[in-house]
Amino acid sequence: MKTRKIYFLILVISIFAVMISCNAKTKIENGEYYEKIDGIYLNYIVKGNGPFMFVGHPNSGKIGYEMTLKPLEEKFTMVYYDPRGTGKSEAPQKLEDYNSDHLSKEIDLLRKKVGADKIWIFGHSDQSAVALQYAVEHPEHVSGLILTGTSFIGDLDETLQRKRDSESKRIKESAWFSQVVEDWEYMYVNKISTDKSGKYLADSPIKWWAYDEEISQKVIPIVKVISEAGRRKPVAGKHYVETPYQRQKYLEIQKKFKNLKVKTLIINGKFDTNNPPEFAEELNRNSLNSKLVLLDKSGHFPWIEQPEKTFDAIFKWLAE
Repeated sequence: MKTRKIYFLILVISIFAVMISCNAKTKIENGEYYEKIDGIYLNYIVKGNGPFMFVGHPNSGKIGYEMTLKPLEEKFTMVYYDPRGTGKSEAPQKLEDYNSDHLSKEIDLLRKKVGADKIWIFGHSDQSAVALQYAVEHPEHVSGLILTGTSFIGDLDETLQRKRDSESKRIKESAWFSQVVEDWEYMYVNKISTDKSGKYLADSPIKWWAYDEEISQKVIPIVKVISEAGRRKPVAGKHYVETPYQRQKYLEIQKKFKNLKVKTLIINGKFDTNNPPEFAEELNRNSLNSKLVLLDKSGHFPWIEQPEKTFDAIFKWLAE
């Protein structure tokens, strides 16, 4: 009887040792990787310590986040990745493989690749929608979401009308913003980067997303680096555009946010022209386990425009 207990104890210890060994092998080290995921070679960089947090963007890749989210590396093992067709990652062979279903699948396969059972996701703008879809589809693999530059969305026509209404409202409220819109239109119509007085206009589309001139100067250098690194590549000469069918599929997924138990922090700028506060508040109301923080003097990029307030809010929420 005593011998049996000894053998059983040895067996348990052996199994435990094997489990530790396997976990050690699957824990990915900090560094840069270029691996095939879903038949496409993706580039990603691992930095920091702690639970895994994924961050990328379906149109702008990882570089902007790698430059600006360094404080999170103190709390998380950050996986900065270039989604398919952005930065150093390969483009898919079919244009429709850029849709959110494939982007959600991409996250899950990358999760398995780095050996993580559960992940956090930092989702900005379009990536917030991808993060929420992934959380709905794989709640058992999500520890939490930090979302920014986002809102509860409508169909494509409604989205366009919201943008027009928000822009009109800001034009009335801000002489600076009104001039930005005027400069952008002049540049677009005349196909030139400077006006008759020599004023540089090419930054107008970036300024449109920011709060004011001073704060836009924090955003402009980051966006220029993103453009140099490479935005979403065309396939057979065509660029991906979301279809009404894909939007409707997402609207069905959006109905399920009310059942999500995943803890979620939403941080938006009060002056995000693309995501007015009332629609960020609607997202918060329709998400079961979320908290909303609206930052003053901030547009679409709150963690760049107001970094101290953004990271204070994040770390306070994490502590709670």
